[in-house]
Amino acid sequence: MTVFVAFAFFSVALVTSVALGISIMMPLLLGLCLFAGTALSQGHSPASVAKMAWRGVEKSMPVLQILLLVGVLTAVWRSGGAIPLCVHYGLQAIYPRFFVLYAFILSCCFSYAIGSCFGTVGTIGVVMMLLARSGGVDTSVAAGAIISGAFFGDRCAPVSSSANLIATITETNLYANIRNMFKTALVPTALTLAVYLYLSFVNPMQSENTAIISEIAGAFDLDPLMASPVALVMLLPLLGMDVKKAMIVSISAGAALTLRTGDVTLTELARIAVVGYAPLAGDYTQILEGGGLLSMTRVVGIVLVASTYSGIFDGTGMLDGVQGFMERLSRHVSLYSATATTGILTSMFACNQTLAVILTSQIMNAIYDRRGVPREVLAIDLENTVILLAGLVPWSMAAAVPMALLSVGAGSIPYAVFLWLVPLVNLFPLNASRY
Repeated sequence: MTVFVAFAFFSVALVTSVALGISIMMPLLLGLCLFAGTALSQGHSPASVAKMAWRGVEKSMPVLQILLLVGVLTAVWRSGGAIPLCVHYGLQAIYPRFFVLYAFILSCCFSYAIGSCFGTVGTIGVVMMLLARSGGVDTSVAAGAIISGAFFGDRCAPVSSSANLIATITETNLYANIRNMFKTALVPTALTLAVYLYLSFVNPMQSENTAIISEIAGAFDLDPLMASPVALVMLLPLLGMDVKKAMIVSISAGAALTLRTGDVTLTELARIAVVGYAPLAGDYTQILEGGGLLSMTRVVGIVLVASTYSGIFDGTGMLDGVQGFMERLSRHVSLYSATATTGILTSMFACNQTLAVILTSQIMNAIYDRRGVPREVLAIDLENTVILLAGLVPWSMAAAVPMALLSVGAGSIPYAVFLWLVPLVNLFPLNASRY
């Protein structure tokens, strides 16, 4: 089987799965079979193909560990009251005149704390959309602001799976990458704030719905101590602690706070850590359910399978032709522009942020190395392109899932201004040369 035929079948399978609403794991597994079959047809033995695939998985192990810890973390944050506390006080600070701007800022803070775009959209994002609809705010504008804020933390939070994935596959330091992410996002973030300030004035909230604030206050103990697990996971890495250790400390604090209520036994706590947290009652408190190890099985499976591609592509040189084309392109435009182009194409092709990141890195890695460009530059270029561009492709899971959670259509994508301002502004870096 030729490489072209394998990619053609894989592309059709991906598009079909998205169109029919079939789990993306099906085409990913088919892709594994296709690429492994192509490797075999090239003369590689079954044992060598298996070793290639396993080498890809080995590289992703740190990311898989982070993902599993995130599942437990978000469950005990819910049961221990950290997330309800953040939602409650966050909503109390809303000033209706600046609702759209506030939706972005609150989503940024929330996503930086939990490091998850989907987790942010599925909790505080859903609540904000309820308020937007009841208050007469344009839903596409509100959703765009929420999605922008959700990707802010998904891009640069220490506990973000995408940030850890890029640090792993580029073999760079996570915290150095985060510093670079903040530097390169300063101007785009300022512009984003200005855009949402304007959109707030033209889309003000007409009325406030305070029922959700009262209901959360009645259902949860809102002692400020409940915020300590969030504070720990944000502060400890700044003091030099490894992010995984900081997450374990935060999980322990969340578990202690859960047991402190006296309503949860050790057995129930273990169940929450595995299957997630579910509030007992209330229309709005149901929004706060979730987390747990099982909630991460889908994304763990995606990373696991996608990682095997990396090993097979690296061991067989299947992407050499694409690399050659992108290298020729990079001679006429900057490496960053070539990376952005690759990121757009892989996001459209892969329908998934993780696979798009792995493919873009696989294609561009050797080109950066041959140019003598530091890996740190590749890492920040990936963060400023494919991580965010995946959220602008309507059929990609990075865009489709948030839109589904917020019950909006593709009309919200143009209003997710942070996602396109970061890639655009970094085409023209200030006081820096572009390779």
